[in-house]
Amino acid sequence: MWDADDRRLDAAVSLGIITAAQAVEIRALTPERREDTPAASRSAPAAAIGYALGALTVLISMAWFLSDRWEWLGPGGALAVSLLYAAVFLVVARRLRRESYPMAAGLAVLLAVGMTPVGTVALLELFDVFASMPAGACSYPEFIFWGCRGEELVVELATLAAALIALRRVRFSPLVLPIAVIGLRFLFHVTAAVFGAGLGAATLGWTWMIGGSLFAVTAYETSRRQRGDQDFALWLHLVAALTAGVASGMLIDAFEGFRHLLIPGAAVAFAFSLRLQRLVWTLLGLIWFVAYLGWLAAEVFRDTPFFPIVLAALGIAVIVATVWVQRHSARLVARFGALGSDGKPSFPGAPALLVLPALVAALQLPGALTLDRANRRDADARLAVSRRQQAARRDSLEAVRQARESGSTQETPRVTRP
Repeated sequence: MWDADDRRLDAAVSLGIITAAQAVEIRALTPERREDTPAASRSAPAAAIGYALGALTVLISMAWFLSDRWEWLGPGGALAVSLLYAAVFLVVARRLRRESYPMAAGLAVLLAVGMTPVGTVALLELFDVFASMPAGACSYPEFIFWGCRGEELVVELATLAAALIALRRVRFSPLVLPIAVIGLRFLFHVTAAVFGAGLGAATLGWTWMIGGSLFAVTAYETSRRQRGDQDFALWLHLVAALTAGVASGMLIDAFEGFRHLLIPGAAVAFAFSLRLQRLVWTLLGLIWFVAYLGWLAAEVFRDTPFFPIVLAALGIAVIVATVWVQRHSARLVARFGALGSDGKPSFPGAPALLVLPALVAALQLPGALTLDRANRRDADARLAVSRRQQAARRDSLEAVRQARESGSTQETPRVTRP
């Protein structure tokens, strides 16, 4: 049965089987969805917001309780509480799924997965598996595999395993989010194991860029392969866009010339968003575009009176171009359709084009590490000079104070009159 937003119609237009006008007419003939059905009402936006607020409230209450009462409960008590919470969430999820509330059931499963880090930390503390060590005493590879990060890695692996098991049992797309976040954490662990501790903005910025590129590729391939009513690629696109945004901020802070890549990056983000119909990339492109214009206005053309006029003209041109695109959208979709020949979302040059930033970032890591070390030495030298200056200032003030005190304690000689 045809649906009003069925992408097979777009594929048929792209292949030349039907025209764009015929696709519009077919969509007009499709029956409207009934919003009063149980499935539609349970997945309405208001219900989704309510579910999200309820889950967030539960998470905040659990974090508050455990952080405030951890010492009172002890590792054994915290482990018991986390297991009890997880059991309750799983029972509730099973009941909700039987009642045909899949979204609420999925959130309950996600909350049960969220108790895994708490239970793992409590279990490790209960058996005193990892001894606490100061960060300065850590070295590689002990830093990663057994030392300061050993407990952290065990917690992440346990959470990853719980999320994968839950995802295998329950088709609920937000379960991809903790998996993606832990995958990003592993990337930073690998970078730290290879290049050492104390990484600076340049090295971390390129690491964030590698993560954003890899997540973009994963999200793209997931968009093409996923089936059913669960949009697993949504959360991967969200993580990829956020990671790319953080990477751009850190790299601009480390390399001033990097800001000139914001405009072409915004163009790629806009094109990616249009082809795959992902709003998050449009938002990222807008952030990059506005950030570059703000830099131009604040730094480059700060004293140029005509720049606001040129900027306003550019804005009007963008509005006119947008109106033209909306007016000819059907013809543009037919000519440059977002669906490939197989009827799935496609992007020209992908996935090679999406992997390219990760390869470039990986090649830049050694140079970035050298730059970070040089910046750290300069910062240490400036700090040492500042401390010496402060010590000299304190010594001079102490000398003045002592001189004043010694002058006030000296007795004035008496003069005897004849």
